Amino acid sequence: MKHASALLVGISMVFCAILSIGLAQTQEGWEVTGTVTTDSGPVKGAVVSISGASYVPGVRTDGQGSYSLKGVVPGRYSVSIQKMDNTSVPQSRTLTLTGGMRLKVDFRIPKGGVISGRVLDENKQPVRDMVVHAMSKTISGDRPTLREQGVDLTNDLGEYRIPHLPDGAYALAVDRKQPLPMRKRASGPGPTPGRGYPPITFYPGTRVPDAAAVLDVRSGGEQTGLDIVLRKQSTLCVSFKAGGGWETRASAALNERLRGYEPTVAQGGADANASSEICGVAPGEYRLHLQKISVDQDRHLQVHGYQMAAFTMDKENVDLGTLEPLAQADIRGTVSVKDASGDSVPAGLYVSIVASEMQRVYTGRRPEQVKPDGTFVLSNMFMGEYGVQVTGLPAGYYVIDASQQGRSVLERGLWPGNGDLRITLGTDGPSVTGKVLTADGAAIPDAPILLIPQESGQHLVAKSDQTGAYRFSTEVRPGKYRVVAVSDSMEWQLQDTATATRLAANGTELELGPRQARTVDLKIQSAR
Repeated sequence: MKHASALLVGISMVFCAILSIGLAQTQEGWEVTGTVTTDSGPVKGAVVSISGASYVPGVRTDGQGSYSLKGVVPGRYSVSIQKMDNTSVPQSRTLTLTGGMRLKVDFRIPKGGVISGRVLDENKQPVRDMVVHAMSKTISGDRPTLREQGVDLTNDLGEYRIPHLPDGAYALAVDRKQPLPMRKRASGPGPTPGRGYPPITFYPGTRVPDAAAVLDVRSGGEQTGLDIVLRKQSTLCVSFKAGGGWETRASAALNERLRGYEPTVAQGGADANASSEICGVAPGEYRLHLQKISVDQDRHLQVHGYQMAAFTMDKENVDLGTLEPLAQADIRGTVSVKDASGDSVPAGLYVSIVASEMQRVYTGRRPEQVKPDGTFVLSNMFMGEYGVQVTGLPAGYYVIDASQQGRSVLERGLWPGNGDLRITLGTDGPSVTGKVLTADGAAIPDAPILLIPQESGQHLVAKSDQTGAYRFSTEVRPGKYRVVAVSDSMEWQLQDTATATRLAANGTELELGPRQARTVDLKIQSAR
């Protein structure tokens, strides 16, 4: 019996040892290391971030430009670089990481392009202390958007110079260093019209974004002599009264309403039950925003009151009357899965609103998590029109529809207090996988791939990993598509509807049926 007991103990110890080795192997983490450099050498203090299958804190590069990121959960991740004084950062890298993997991923920050010139008045005299913006232009859906990539302030000679610009197409715009003042309205007749520079002027001297010259910027190149001419014009005043609903005081901002860009013209505070005015406003279309805000203990912005008034300034001063805060209401809803019964809603779903007209109010709002029974509440929503989106969908899931009172509200049309929101998910989504290859069959890592529906809907974007592999497995609904891998593209271009539509002409046609898995290897196309 003693020998048998000893034998059992020995076997048990061996089994435990094997088990511990197995657990150690399954729990062994991955590590991504590398360096960040420029033409001048290592970069200290650059922020290296990684996002994907699990949360891993970002790090800063040391004096040698080195970094190290460690994690345990396997999956696909994206690694990106941020450097505060340089917008021409390298593209993010997509990696598939598994236990025990050790990868070295180096980043080189490109030199970027340079734009320079002067800001002049109509008499060709320099204008100092004007802000010059270099902005990339994209189109999402049918809406253009201008995104700032670099900025400079003119000196006493009217000169500006904007370096470190990523490759791409740009528009140049000029506005004031300081916004127009907001003051209490004086009693008696309104101020007489004056003259001043318009809120925004696009190169070479237009007020219309679509008429702005488009500049093709490439890394290492410099475009000089880009002089922007400002012309003074008649200006007027807009006045309003903040109602008693603001209790004490509201923050106010006046923005010009342009196609794809809304520069701030004036900002300040407005006392409740008092009239305020802004003078020096050029003719155009504007929005006046009133807000009452605070910051909670987690440093999240809380908006307690909001109102927006849109108006056109033409030849006369404008009085907007008394402005009270908008009413608020909850949006209650339910997420369900088509043709399913019981508790079929997957865990980890989040619902958020899309606010095109009121985007500034909800930019920092956190998505609301869907409960296990499929219900959710978007609380204290200001009265207005919204769209809705769902994130955290598992593979094979996609949104069939979101409706309120039987009307689809995926993109817009959702109103608080106008009935429950019903979101329906499909689970029969197809998938597309493959590799991006060179002409001789070599794998291409970090290549962007676009999956573009041939009918309605937003295109999807993926990137190949270090082996050239890519995957689309969520938010894909059955239908006809074109898929294309591109080179020479910037991150912001990948969301551009116009770029996707143009590239689709050279894409591979796909017809994806329910739950169909397709493997499509791709040759790369130029995005230029």
